[in-house]
Amino acid sequence: MNQKDMAIGRFDGTYDNPESILSLDKCLGDSQALSALEKGEMEISTTSPETEKVALSQRRKWSLLMIFSLSMMVDVWSYSAFYIFTDPICKDLNILFEQQSWVITSYSVAFSSFLLFFGRVVDLYSAKDVFCHGFVAVGVLNLIISFLPDKFSFFVLRAVAGVAGSALVPAAFRLVVEIFEPSELSKAFSIYGISGALGASTGVIIAGLLSYIPEATQSTPWRWFHRLMTILILPTVGFSYWFIPPSERKKDDNARWRLLDPIGALLMLGAVVALTIGLTFGASYGWKTPSFLVPFLLSPILFILFFFYEARLPVERAILPSQTWKIPNFTITIVFALCMTAWWAVNYLAFIQVFTLVNKETAIMAAVRLVPEAVAAFVATICLAIFPSILGKPRLSIFLGTLLGIAAYIMFAHSRTMVGEDYWRYIFSPMIFGSAGTMVAYTGVNVLVMTSVPSEIAGVAGSMLQVSLQVGSAVALSVQAGLLTVHPGSIYNSANVQASYYFQLGVTALLLVAFIVFYKPSKAPASARSAVSPVVH
Repeated sequence: MNQKDMAIGRFDGTYDNPESILSLDKCLGDSQALSALEKGEMEISTTSPETEKVALSQRRKWSLLMIFSLSMMVDVWSYSAFYIFTDPICKDLNILFEQQSWVITSYSVAFSSFLLFFGRVVDLYSAKDVFCHGFVAVGVLNLIISFLPDKFSFFVLRAVAGVAGSALVPAAFRLVVEIFEPSELSKAFSIYGISGALGASTGVIIAGLLSYIPEATQSTPWRWFHRLMTILILPTVGFSYWFIPPSERKKDDNARWRLLDPIGALLMLGAVVALTIGLTFGASYGWKTPSFLVPFLLSPILFILFFFYEARLPVERAILPSQTWKIPNFTITIVFALCMTAWWAVNYLAFIQVFTLVNKETAIMAAVRLVPEAVAAFVATICLAIFPSILGKPRLSIFLGTLLGIAAYIMFAHSRTMVGEDYWRYIFSPMIFGSAGTMVAYTGVNVLVMTSVPSEIAGVAGSMLQVSLQVGSAVALSVQAGLLTVHPGSIYNSANVQASYYFQLGVTALLLVAFIVFYKPSKAPASARSAVSPVVH
């Protein structure tokens, strides 16, 4: 194997050459090769033989990126809007209070559980086909859900929609890597990565606006939300089928299915579902009940079995190749990502409940109060796109951004009423600098992960990142639900809300310290390691 192949750590998605897999480990320790790359004495190959880039016009590239970003926002809207819709859906479908958390988690649990599986599918099959088929399934399922008459069919089809939605993220990650040149990837991932957080911000606003629709049996706001999603998605899918270039693979179609690792996928599914169910039931029925203890204790066992099983599998069959964890900074970044989207999830849910239930404000008024976070995130996105060098030193940008997020939570926790003078003193300004800072950190995490891995495993890497983000949010919301009952009065007692904010603050600070301690600056640009982007140093 020549020096250049060793340097870029070729990791072929088709697995035809075992030596190319081993070269990943070699390249990580080849300081001479990295030094040569850094000095410009060696050229970098930005594509593998199986993944040739298709020459596209700039207009077409960025138009496709808008579609990929829309798919991310659709995934996030599918649970963020339900912070507003949970109570109306419970009333409409006769859902008990103890079951209301499943209005949100029925989607997010299925979504996070299947991300790694579809990451594997994307690395073996056409990313275009996976993306388009998943997107059309989400559109059709949203239309069906809008007419459902009972809670059981609602929960089941919401979960199926979550499975379909989970196909979009790894496929989009892979397509971005295939379509854009290395010099464009930092900006592309900055825009794509931000769409998830923007979806969290705008989802509640859209739900608040739809709340003005007069209620009737089949015309309640939440039903029109699903129909709006269908109207938005299906025409976009038609555009996607036509304009996304095909993704080619050499591996024989009849042999690919043997590399999908269904056992690993089921172990991951069981571990994530058990963890989420345990925390959800703990908040609903008590932390000492079997409903909490059984699934919660089963979850770490399944996680251990998953990693043990994956480590023993040949690399060409593992759903999460063990070599992935040897890539510098990949593991610590994935762990740190647990607190990223949780920053928005925890404060959104508490704010909306305080505004609508405690202070009797309308849903749209509650959404308007959250606009500063959406605007701040959007402005941060524009700044990152114009000045991508902000992310040039990820440890610094992630540290400073997260520090602003922590400071915002300190301010949030000092508010008693969260409205009136308290809103302007303790909420408004922290929403702005906290959301902007967290957005910088969030985007930095996205860019760091995707520029740390070879392009041939971009699908799995993107999926693992999203699993971390989704599991982090689910765990944070479940713990928050329990903390809201520490003192009498639940959400009506500000001490409970403060406790949930301090918990999120503490976890974020702990993960930030771990990131700063264990992050290791690279000796060469990220492109030298992954052939993805030269921006991150």
